[in-house]
Amino acid sequence: MAKFVKEGTFGGYKDVPGGQSDPECTHVILKLKEYDKMLQEQARAEREARSTKYGAERAIEEAKREARYTAQEAAEEARQMVADMESALAAEKAESAHQRALNANLLRISRERANADRKLRPKKEHTGYFVVFSEETDHRYKDGNKHMKKVVLWKTVIQSPYVVDFPAAQARKQILEELLQEDEDGHRLIDRLGINGIYNRGYGSMIEDRQWCAEPGEYNIMLKPKFKANFRAGYWEVICLHTKPLDVVPREMRICEK
Repeated sequence: MAKFVKEGTFGGYKDVPGGQSDPECTHVILKLKEYDKMLQEQARAEREARSTKYGAERAIEEAKREARYTAQEAAEEARQMVADMESALAAEKAESAHQRALNANLLRISRERANADRKLRPKKEHTGYFVVFSEETDHRYKDGNKHMKKVVLWKTVIQSPYVVDFPAAQARKQILEELLQEDEDGHRLIDRLGINGIYNRGYGSMIEDRQWCAEPGEYNIMLKPKFKANFRAGYWEVICLHTKPLDVVPREMRICEK
């Protein structure tokens, strides 16, 4: 059995109480049989490593010979595969572009019909979005210590041009894209209402999230919006909670302006 020792002051060795993990351990003393056994195991491991290396080298050489033998055929197959993939990709791109054009055309027609139905002018240019109402509301949230608190936020309902027949997932995706998409001047539709930030979690998370915004009170921030299918009006609406009142709503985004 191995002994873990330290070198003595006047020669010789002394046992260390902590064994191998003892910080004062400097030497390990083995019996001759244990030492011979360790050397035998080391020699066996070296032989196995050499055997493994030799086998691997033979396998590599065999693979190289096979690869050289089949290289021309494989290259031709690869070229044909690439050509087929490029042809399929080009066809898919063409079909995708066609479908996008059809979808954009259908969305345009849907928006124009909705604008005409709601007497929004000009029918062809109007975004189809208008503010239904905006009001103060008490909002409860948990602070960083999990205590319930209350804050006054603003609740704004915006009606979209998409009828309730649109599937919820499609309506949500389309409405969010159009509300948050930047125009050529870098402005978004919600910017026209004075909302200049969006946080996709709750109010409690927002005020604790200093990496996202060090001074949230300086901005009118919209929290993650909710969606509503207004079956009475017949259109999808988005419900926005935000931290400050809207700016003056543009005339074309007021339902009273027809």
